[in-house]
Amino acid sequence: MNKMNEYRQNKNMSFLDLSLKTGISERYLRFIEKGDRTPSLKTANIIASALNSTVDKIFL
Repeated sequence: MNKMNEYRQNKNMSFLDLSLKTGISERYLRFIEKGDRTPSLKTANIIASALNSTVDKIFL
């Protein structure tokens, strides 16, 4: 499981907020957060950047 939910909640961001900031669909972000999908490194970097963190802190 990843820590995406924790970081997103700490930033008071909804899936819509994160989607608008990253250009990634809300649906795909939900799949990633639940662990149903594994993002590519590029996508993980985009998400981490939007959450002001790093890939290793969120996904490892």
